[in-house]
Amino acid sequence: MLKQDVGIRFKSFRVSQKKAQHILAGELKVHQSTITNIEHGTTFPKISYLFYFFEKYGLNINWLITGEGFMYLHESDVEEGAEPIKLPHVVYGDASYEQYSELANLMQVPVIEQVMLAKLSECRVLFKDAVSEFFIKQKEEEEAARLALELEDAQNAAEAESESERKV
Repeated sequence: MLKQDVGIRFKSFRVSQKKAQHILAGELKVHQSTITNIEHGTTFPKISYLFYFFEKYGLNINWLITGEGFMYLHESDVEEGAEPIKLPHVVYGDASYEQYSELANLMQVPVIEQVMLAKLSECRVLFKDAVSEFFIKQKEEEEAARLALELEDAQNAAEAESESERKV
């Protein structure tokens, strides 16, 4: 089901760009059947394709995978920190370099890449409520802190006024 949904949205993206399958395939240097397979929900688009479409067309990867939000990210979204794929900062020789290198090599295997993409999407669905609750709690805590500061400011102002009345 997820592959089919991604395929439908991918086709909507292609049509919105007024691109034939063979034109899009040419941009990616793949066979037209690759685009057909993505649109029919047979395969997921490779992560390198997703990044290309984000970079060139502003395609919202979140929308493509989940259907949430808009098809395209606006420049203001990008300026506010929206990222389609968070690229790690890995330096050769770091402890995480070997793990990252192994993961990058595994992602070259189409079946592994598809499974990982499906699992990431599954995790997003599973943890959606927990993430929402986290942000709600975070906003409540920020509001409580703001109110506490306002109360403290009011108390300080009252004490200062009381102090100045005593001096008079």
